[in-house]
Amino acid sequence: MPFRPSRGPGAARASAYRLASDMTRSSAGASFARRVAAAGVALALLVAQGSAGAQTKQELDKARTLFREAVALSAANDWSGALSKFKEVAQVRMTAQVAFNIAECEEHLGKLLAALGNYRLASSEAAAPNANAPEVAKQVDARISALEARIPKMTIARGEGAETATIELDGVELGSAQIGSPIPVDPGPHTVLGKVNGREGARETVTLAESETKDVSVTIASAPLPKEQPVAPTQPDVLPPPEIPGSKVPGIVVTGLGVASLGAGVVFLILRQGTLDDLDELCGGDESCPPSAKSKADDGKLFTGLAEATIAAGVVGVAVGVVLLATSGKKTATATATGVLAPGRQAKPSLRFVGAAPGATAGGASLVGSF
Repeated sequence: MPFRPSRGPGAARASAYRLASDMTRSSAGASFARRVAAAGVALALLVAQGSAGAQTKQELDKARTLFREAVALSAANDWSGALSKFKEVAQVRMTAQVAFNIAECEEHLGKLLAALGNYRLASSEAAAPNANAPEVAKQVDARISALEARIPKMTIARGEGAETATIELDGVELGSAQIGSPIPVDPGPHTVLGKVNGREGARETVTLAESETKDVSVTIASAPLPKEQPVAPTQPDVLPPPEIPGSKVPGIVVTGLGVASLGAGVVFLILRQGTLDDLDELCGGDESCPPSAKSKADDGKLFTGLAEATIAAGVVGVAVGVVLLATSGKKTATATATGVLAPGRQAKPSLRFVGAAPGATAGGASLVGSF
């Protein structure tokens, strides 16, 4: 017989009880009938109490629809679907019957801790004045006692190295009062973590069956010292060779010698010219000269050779000196103490003394540039 909410709260109760009575006529459906009867009473109370509350008619209509759907799902053992709908009903109106049905769904889903809490809530609601939930009051205490015996417990203690560690159970940090005391948990696997300074030092997965108790000791081994890694030789920073100021003294000296050599060459030219004038007088302007003119001729040859040598050396000296002065700024020390040039460096111009200038007919000294 379908439920007709339009008849009012009293009619709703009568309809629900008639539905339960019809279902109990069959022995095969006795268990299902008891569930439907209890659900019918809860629905009737929901309607009756909702009329005095602040809920709108639309909210109450929706709650009644959800309740009927939840009852059908629980009758089909779809506890997850029924739980979802019972929780939506609870958002509109929480009664002892609604809390009891939520707890029953959670118990079948293995959520024993949540079920225990909702059974206790149902017991509290059933004891309230005007609750009108005799069936809940009659059954709930036995459900609570039976469920408390089924809930497993875990005792977590601090072991070696975990004296100051932070201990977590399933991602939730435990308080000091919980450590060393039995902690009720749902059946199944649970993860225990020990952390030191925020870093994980111990992890253990513990699986408990219904009614089982286990002791877990969190032990954190001292962290091993890091293995020394071979240190690769570091390459020294390659710094550019220091720059040292180049001296201008060599350029000045060579230039000075070149100028002096040119001056000497001019003097020798003058002496050569004087000797030629003397020979002209002695020889009378022709090529026949007296024997006394031989010494003058020898002097002329000497002055000619010296003039050629000194002028050539002077030109070279002045040129080399100018080059040295132009390049005597800052230069990089690239040669080693042995005189070996660093890679990529070229030799600078150098000078050497020779005993006599090429072409000179008499002794003397000159400077020759070598590049």
